[in-house]
Amino acid sequence: MTEPQHDIVTEGKARGFTFRLGMRAALMGGFGGLVFLAVASVLLIGLWSARENTISLTRKLADAALDGVQAAIKQRLRPAEQAVEHIGRRLENGQIRIAASDDLSRALAAALAGMPQVGALLFLDQKGQGLQAIRADDGVDVKAVQYNQSPEIMRQITLSQSHQKAYWGRVMRPPDVPLTILNVRRPVRLNGEFAGVLVASVSVSQLSTILAETSRTIGGEVFVLYDNTFVLAHRRLANGFKEASPNQPLPSIDGFGDPVLEAYLHPELGPEYGGNLSREMGIQIVGTADGEAYPLITRRLNWFGEVPWEIGVYFRDDDVSAEFRRVMWASIAGLVALLLSLFLAWALSSHISRPLKDLNRAARRIRDLSLDDFPALPASRIREMNDAGQAFNAMIASLRWFETYVPRSLVRRLMRQGEGALNRSAQREVTVMFTDIVGFTAASEQLGAEETAMLLNAHFADVGACIEAQGGTIDKYIGDAVMAFWGAPEAQSDHAARACQAALAIRGAVEAGNKRNEAAGKNALALRIGVHTGPVIVGNIGAPQRMNYTIVGDSVNISHRLEELGRTLPDPASPVTIIVSQATHDAAHIKGAEKLGLQQIRGRREALTVYRV
Repeated sequence: MTEPQHDIVTEGKARGFTFRLGMRAALMGGFGGLVFLAVASVLLIGLWSARENTISLTRKLADAALDGVQAAIKQRLRPAEQAVEHIGRRLENGQIRIAASDDLSRALAAALAGMPQVGALLFLDQKGQGLQAIRADDGVDVKAVQYNQSPEIMRQITLSQSHQKAYWGRVMRPPDVPLTILNVRRPVRLNGEFAGVLVASVSVSQLSTILAETSRTIGGEVFVLYDNTFVLAHRRLANGFKEASPNQPLPSIDGFGDPVLEAYLHPELGPEYGGNLSREMGIQIVGTADGEAYPLITRRLNWFGEVPWEIGVYFRDDDVSAEFRRVMWASIAGLVALLLSLFLAWALSSHISRPLKDLNRAARRIRDLSLDDFPALPASRIREMNDAGQAFNAMIASLRWFETYVPRSLVRRLMRQGEGALNRSAQREVTVMFTDIVGFTAASEQLGAEETAMLLNAHFADVGACIEAQGGTIDKYIGDAVMAFWGAPEAQSDHAARACQAALAIRGAVEAGNKRNEAAGKNALALRIGVHTGPVIVGNIGAPQRMNYTIVGDSVNISHRLEELGRTLPDPASPVTIIVSQATHDAAHIKGAEKLGLQQIRGRREALTVYRV
């Protein structure tokens, strides 16, 4: 039987019949048609389209830069506003007690630790006393503060009483903080009475760092003005404003040293520019005192307090004019290249069709995560197709490394769940297992690094195979220990029974491995296993830069403690001690397990009934 063809086809219906074009014919027809249309377009509207495209691209480049800056500012500052609103509500409803400094300290530290955008969180009462959480190199520092000697801060506390929800204050440079900060404040009221104000702060230099990267990317200068007079963010402020003081936290435009911004604020300093190009592009042409022209676009922001912000970007006028010249010459060169492409169309269609079909077949296998025995894509004489094939081959190698760290079975299950389900964490009843090698630390001291790694890899391979055979999910490897769970991401009504069957399979694998080790003159392994069934929070948990599909909750701790309990309750009949909780025993319907009665578990007040399987 011949292999089915995977040609890309074009189908259509006209007057009752259907026609199909193979990839080669489709590419040739497409090339020929596009060449004809392109030649006609170049001849008729080349220069006109060059002018229009340059106008549109310049405007879009500026708008895209401002959109990016606007989004980055929002992403940087909105979490601070949300944080004070959330903590403020918890203070008012009594979840966090203001009178209990330890309670308030933990809440401020936890909130700050989860928000890298925010530099500090502060709560002050009516007397200017309170707690301040500041980000440090090794975590978060919380200390008591007292600002009753600062008239400005006491005035701001009084002003906050007139607000009902979170609001942004003016940019400040506090007396004892070496940073100019943006701050959002939220008054806190207990039983209708003003109790204090909650403040979150963000360093101004962080915004300048974002602008510096954007400026390098687009080849222009991006800036943010404050109150039409001061420079809030600029590439030059990425390292802060060294001359800042409580009286002047931001540099003024006049003394900042940027001639374009100075001419923007004072148009009379330079020549007047403009004309049709400026009006059509929607860009102001600013003339500096030395006669240079700079296209500039600005946008107002009224998100963060009563003081207006103005974000903008400017370019050199020569750069815009050069774009016109480059597009014109590109149109002429394009005409010549398109004429030559008619001659090369058929040859190119033949060369392109083969690697495209190879890529199509390879992409289907990647979609199904079928990476085993994956044939490498052949080389192509077309550079781009060859680069694409080599990049695809490199991607396969990367994916093979990736699946070494992320279980393929877990990825497939998550793909079946759908993206919407993965974005939500939920409470679910699962069965959790912990395994740990007995005396591994002492044994590893007698082995070399390579022997230790070989021992662990072989052991984890046996344990992982037993867990995956029962539909379990390996959460993580912790030293010589393994954590796994059943019942997520896919629901398993018999998750407790699966976990117990996996534990027994692990016992069989360890006992069989010990026989081989004894025959080879090697030491035997002993293992402890703890299994517990209970509710957990399951889902994607972690920082935006690195997420982990995992479970958290008290049930995880109990499973770990049951594994530790195996130290004092070893199985006399096997090198593998399996301790299960009452909940797992009942859910799995285990028969013949040895009831060990109530046992005190480390870290828990109440004893648990446990069984040895």
